[in-house]
Amino acid sequence: MPWLYAVPWILLLLGIAPLWFYPQRDVLYPGLAYLIAALILTGVASLYNRTPAGALVRLCWVLGLGLMAYTLATYASLGLTVLPGFYEGTAAAAALGAGMALLCGLYFLQRRETPPLPSLRQESYRERGGAMNRAALMALAPSLEPLAAARSMMLLMLQTPPDQSPEPIMQTLRGPDLVFHLGDGRYLLILQEGGPQAVAPVFKRLKQNLNIQAYAALPYEGGPLDKALGQLEAELEHIYLTQPGI
Repeated sequence: MPWLYAVPWILLLLGIAPLWFYPQRDVLYPGLAYLIAALILTGVASLYNRTPAGALVRLCWVLGLGLMAYTLATYASLGLTVLPGFYEGTAAAAALGAGMALLCGLYFLQRRETPPLPSLRQESYRERGGAMNRAALMALAPSLEPLAAARSMMLLMLQTPPDQSPEPIMQTLRGPDLVFHLGDGRYLLILQEGGPQAVAPVFKRLKQNLNIQAYAALPYEGGPLDKALGQLEAELEHIYLTQPGI
């Protein structure tokens, strides 16, 4: 949003506009101090448009600081000119809006905004049957890692016979879940919805259609994906056998 830097300056001009339309006071303090503070805060708000944060975070921060600058600019006008009382009400409303905007910015920052997963349509990322391969998994890792930090995911690794086709697995999964064929009958499933509670029903459906020799499950909350894969593969090597009744 290249235009966002101008928003605080527009709010500043709105706050000091009464200086040109109402009679001036004889005293400069504290109005001049409010005006200097408003100018500094406006500059800070404008620079926040360049912070390395998500678009919603930057929008909320720039708007929140801009409204704070408007509040100070309005108090500067109240101190330097004779204004009607309703201007104090606009300053209070702007201060309230500034607080709400800054809180929203913190909320979006904690959610760690992440772009959607890229669509890998190249043949080099796909195997016969439609499942993605290990190269696709590594290509998606930079997007999966921050996405997992923002919402709960589950990694489910299956060991099946070497000739197992991916079609039954892909037909079993729903929504945004991902399937990767890692070779020799080993599949990685990334369940993006439902958290740990999603594993049992998914595994139950898979067990009805597949000969699952071993499995391992792991909650994934971000961090290096290859480390999580190593942990899953280590568990699978120790023959984490499937439990009847799951």
